[in-house]
This record gives sequence, C-alpha cells and structure tokens, in this order.
Amino acid sequence: MKSHKTQLLFYPTLIIVALIIGMSFKNALGHLNRIDVTGGVTQDFTSDIIVAEATFKTKNIELKDAYKKLENDRKLISDYLDDNNVPMDDVVFSSINIQKKYEYKWDDDGTKYEEFSGYLLKQSIKIESNQVLKIEGLSRDITTLIDQGIEIQSKAPYYFYSKLADLKIDMIAAATKDASERAMQIANSANSSLGDLIQAKMGVFQITAKNSTEGYSWGGTHNKTSKHKTATVTMRLSYGL
Repeated sequence: MKSHKTQLLFYPTLIIVALIIGMSFKNALGHLNRIDVTGGVTQDFTSDIIVAEATFKTKNIELKDAYKKLENDRKLISDYLDDNNVPMDDVVFSSINIQKKYEYKWDDDGTKYEEFSGYLLKQSIKIESNQVLKIEGLSRDITTLIDQGIEIQSKAPYYFYSKLADLKIDMIAAATKDASERAMQIANSANSSLGDLIQAKMGVFQITAKNSTEGYSWGGTHNKTSKHKTATVTMRLSYGL
C-alpha cells in the first residue's frame, strides 16, 4: 500500500520536472533563433543658448550707504547691458543678500574679540540669451565695469541647445536604422532571413564636449560648459531568425 502511494506522488513530480525542462529547452531554442544587435549614432552640434552669471558686492559700515552703492552699481550694469543691446527681458537680478561682517582683534591684554566691520551686500545677475557670441564677449569684458568702481566677478557661462528634443528623436531613428541594417547584414552573411522585431531598447543619451575625453555615465552625461558638443545614443534590437 505504501509503495502505491509513493508512485502516486512520484508521477506528478515527474510531470512538473518534465514541464520545467521543456520550458527551459524552449527558451534555449528561442535564444538560438534570434539575433541581438546594437546600433549607434553620434552627432555634433553647437549650442544656441548661453546662460551667464555674475555677482557684484559692496561693503560699508552704514547699511544705507552700502545699499545706495549697490543700487548705483546695479544701474551702471543695466546701462552697460542696454548700451550693448542686451534686452532686459533676458536679464534677472536676484534679491540682495545682506551679511554683518566682523573682524577678530586683540586688546592690550592679548584677549581676542570680534568687532563689527560693516555690512556686506551682494547681488547676482543672470543673463539667458540666444546671442551667444555677444554674451560671451560681455562676460569676458568685465574690466569695463571694474573700471567704473564695481566689484564684480563673473562665472563661466553655461551652454544649452533649444532643439535638443528634436535632435534626440532624429538620433534615435538613425540609431535604430543603423542597428536594423547591421542585423540584416549579419543574417544575410549567415544565409538566413531576418524575422520580426522582438525587442527594442534605447541606450542612455550622452552629451559631451566636442573632441574631449569626457567619459560617459550610467545616468547619462550632459555637458553644460562647452559651446560645441557631441551627442551619442545607442539602440539595441532583437530580431527573430
């Protein structure tokens, strides 16, 4: 009786094992009847938007005098931009940052103490424009403002591209075509025919400085400091044979 029960339990187990083996064999054959290819495309482009930032500041023992000086500096900067035909719609002045500054000093007994040295006022200016060459020149020609008594410091500009979305679409299409042509060439060389598309997977879109050794990243590199850039994207396709 015990032997009979063991057999009843054994047969379903054999069926399950057979199904698992059959599915594994089917999957293995499926991989043998497919081809995986990767296509890629690279495109150089030039940025058409520039973002330039600078900070100007002043310090005075009297807050009202410091504010008056900063206000005058802001007007001189605005006049300078207007004289160079930079639309004020492209310009944004930040709110004023006010800090109380102190200096360390020592009394006759050698004891260190802090003494109020004045109010430091800072303000930033940001220019976002499609006049790339002009804003580049103005950001470098900062001595013109310094000569007027303005304590100003500019940052390296950032560069962007207004048609990046369209560029991505075109490059994805080109990378897909490249991968498809590679698959067809491989199939023809193997005296086989290309079947239906099984899977398509896009790689990470990368933007680096042109002619640079800048590396790629898993999340996608997006260079902002170079005006001339290179975009790269890959497409991985799987076809049946």
